[in-house]
Amino acid sequence: MREKDVSRLLTDEYAERILVATQNTSRSVQEISDKYDIPIAACYRKIHELEEAGFLNVAEIVTTPKGKTMKLYRSLLKSAQLVYEAGIFKVKFEFDVDKEINGKWIELNSAIEH
Repeated sequence: MREKDVSRLLTDEYAERILVATQNTSRSVQEISDKYDIPIAACYRKIHELEEAGFLNVAEIVTTPKGKTMKLYRSLLKSAQLVYEAGIFKVKFEFDVDKEINGKWIELNSAIEH
């Protein structure tokens, strides 16, 4: 996960809504879009970004009454802490699953000269 991707996702309103929507319940893209007022195209795009970054996964695949398959997404993120200290932004994530970055501080602006 690149630092700028983490920083961008942390400040994205749609990403925040999707993570909240899927925190305790697995939901489809359509349900997230409808209930959390996110345009469907933006919802698909943001879900893809959250999946790529490791914040979200497909919890299950179900078949609709019309015979179509539908993915239900679930947030893997339990908590995030953001700290600004000595000119450096750092974030620490706790996930429901074992990840390399679990519980480790990540500097978000390490590429900027201090």
